[in-house]
Amino acid sequence: MMEWISNHSSFLQFMTSLATLAVWIFYAQLLLAGYLRQRRPKVVINQVMGLSTHGRCLVSNMSAEGVHIETVQVWLHDKDGVRRCTVSDLETDASGNTPTSLSEGTLQGPLPSNAHVDAGEIGSLVARARKSEIEEDRNTLCNGDDDYKLELLVLYIYSSSPGIMGAMRTFIFDDDGLARPAHVETQQLRGYRDRKKMARIYRNYLDR
Repeated sequence: MMEWISNHSSFLQFMTSLATLAVWIFYAQLLLAGYLRQRRPKVVINQVMGLSTHGRCLVSNMSAEGVHIETVQVWLHDKDGVRRCTVSDLETDASGNTPTSLSEGTLQGPLPSNAHVDAGEIGSLVARARKSEIEEDRNTLCNGDDDYKLELLVLYIYSSSPGIMGAMRTFIFDDDGLARPAHVETQQLRGYRDRKKMARIYRNYLDR
């Protein structure tokens, strides 16, 4: 046995080095994946203060760095089509009062890491969207027994990352006046195709 090892020492050393390299590559990939995951932007939209139309939408920045909110839109889907409305400028605050300062009256601007802003009451967002004209007679999310659904879309820029990203949450309603998110998590729109779509939406917002 020892003679065989001695005769094949070069081969064994090569295989040992190769195995060590494979282990280092594996751990390097784990570290890189963890780093990229930590650096990936994440904006969360939550419903707070009850599962009803009186509940409020809270936009939180869970990214490692701050984001800059460009605009916030609501898309109201019903069986007739889609109504779109920009709600970046707040009509009332959490107490129902009219904002008197720039910081209290708009959602646009920088949002630090682990900070949040109140996007408004769900019922108020629905009411504001109903004032808009129907822009699309197709691609509505309503089907079957659903009377209407509400999508809240946040467009933002993250650090030095190129392009505009988005975060979206869909809310559904029932006959008892209850409102709740349609999915467990906020949809993160930060891929290449998502960024192109968000750029088109933002361009349409600027051209209005």
